[in-house]
Amino acid sequence: MRVDLHMHTGYSVDAASPQSVEDKVRACVGAGLDIIGITDHWDYFRTRGPSENRDVEACLRDIRAAKQAFAGEIEVLTGIEIGEPHVDPAADEFIRAHELDMVIGSLHVMPDDVDIYFHDYTKLDCDAFLHEYFDQLLEMEEHGGFDVLAHIDYPLRVMKHGDYVPSFDQYMDRVEQVLRACIDHGYALELNAAGLGGWMKKVGPPQNILYEYRRMGGERISIGSDSHTLDTVGRGLDDCIRNARAAGFTSVTVFRNRRPEQIGLG
Repeated sequence: MRVDLHMHTGYSVDAASPQSVEDKVRACVGAGLDIIGITDHWDYFRTRGPSENRDVEACLRDIRAAKQAFAGEIEVLTGIEIGEPHVDPAADEFIRAHELDMVIGSLHVMPDDVDIYFHDYTKLDCDAFLHEYFDQLLEMEEHGGFDVLAHIDYPLRVMKHGDYVPSFDQYMDRVEQVLRACIDHGYALELNAAGLGGWMKKVGPPQNILYEYRRMGGERISIGSDSHTLDTVGRGLDDCIRNARAAGFTSVTVFRNRRPEQIGLG
């Protein structure tokens, strides 16, 4: 079974638009995918409430409609990517109020409400920044409310500048804390292919983190292209599968109605 459990439509403000849910599903059918999760953004900010979605209620209605319309061709899971669910009780209320198959938990925004993507790392203490990042990840994991821990290597994609090449190798004690919380809370650790489009030219997380996760007893993984355009559905899935197999994983975790099921890597 070929799965892609992280993708965005035109409802996400950082995705190509127009790009309807139906467009996205048709592209996934064309790419030979079997199970997909449409997980548009719904981020929470400390000072300005939720945003990053043009109309979340219409988005979820369109996903459910596509689930029915494409039944028999492809399985469509109703998902959401919740950013910073630990910063606002409204995130928990939102999740409780909606029937969802899967919830991705993401850390995009630091306590200054600036997305990690937009910081000027030439002017920051990158060591202190990464320690704060891990603190926030752990706080988010302890808060919970989600099923999949997304792209823990997100800062690595964007911190490179000059001679500075970001790495988690010097922070493995912090990484292990994040992985332990992931295991203890039953989250699936995501393999995310977005790094293929940046300087790293690799899917994430770094392979040594996958090995460590497996060594620590991690069993649940999720796989997603993080596609924001129609032509990137299924991007990097083969790389993700290869990395997962090399680390000793034989299955991917798919959530239906928030309940996990193991499906063989394919």
